[in-house]
Amino acid sequence: MTLRGRLSRISTPQRVAVGAVLVLLLGVGQSVLPPDAVSAPASPSPTPSPSPSPTPSPTPSPTPSPSPTPTPSPTPAPDPDELNVTVLLVGRDKLSSRSDGGMNTDMLIVANIHADGSRIDLMSLPRDSVDVPLGDGTVWSGKINSLRAARGLPALKQAMSTALGIPIDYYAEITMDDLIRLVNAIGGVTVNLAAPLNDPHLFASWRAGENRLDGRTAVLFVRSRYADSDYARADRNQLLLIALRNKLLAGGYDPLALLTSLPGLATDIPPADMPMLLELARRSADAPITRKVLRPPEFTVFTGTAGARGWISVPNLAAIRAYTASVFAQP
Repeated sequence: MTLRGRLSRISTPQRVAVGAVLVLLLGVGQSVLPPDAVSAPASPSPTPSPSPSPTPSPTPSPTPSPSPTPTPSPTPAPDPDELNVTVLLVGRDKLSSRSDGGMNTDMLIVANIHADGSRIDLMSLPRDSVDVPLGDGTVWSGKINSLRAARGLPALKQAMSTALGIPIDYYAEITMDDLIRLVNAIGGVTVNLAAPLNDPHLFASWRAGENRLDGRTAVLFVRSRYADSDYARADRNQLLLIALRNKLLAGGYDPLALLTSLPGLATDIPPADMPMLLELARRSADAPITRKVLRPPEFTVFTGTAGARGWISVPNLAAIRAYTASVFAQP
């Protein structure tokens, strides 16, 4: 179900709150720690569910019935102190100006928000990763970016959870068309590059330092890979997400109105979880982030051309899970 449908029964104050939460989940972070910095997070716990609504007292006779007991607002359980929240952020390559593609998920980022608000972690799995376990005893032999088209977003979320060895609570997906709309709606974003980037394949270039992106150039920025690699592209995906979040947090925009206007936006975040997520968003407002692309040589056992499979990346699941375990480790 699209996010617009999920929010149709939420009151106006709740809608504003949901917008704040989605900015957290879709932007995840303001400042950046060194990529390999690791602190001690809390242990993950199951996603909370709302308390059930009380049943009104039965009417004793045909006389006018007593007013039913009001239904309390949902409250988070367990307390956010016991939680980390993980979100799979998916970018789908649907772009109206292209006749090819549309279903591949070329951006796959897992965001982990620590319960105490101290840190947010981003982890990107390369789109050409193959032989990823699906969590049901089988393995996806194709590239991971093709799984969503064949099995759907829930299957992709389960595969990413299994590959990384961590629970993933929610997913949120947008398309490249959505990205153009969002970036243009907020008047563009600014990204900062350590070195210049020139991509003759896309007829695009960016200088070292600050670069202002509108919707069209933002899409080129996240698509560019011929000048360097898919792994560098994954790093730029993270940079753009952070730039979007920073611009939205700067004020002057209605995040909920912007996000729910995107026709390609899909998520499995239930409205009942919003109180808990709001508290987590409050705690994480100033949290730094760590960023990691699960790239060679540390996180792969093979990269290269493999016959009919084309260019592939075989993930080193043991190394990946060791890294995610360190991210989730107790003090």
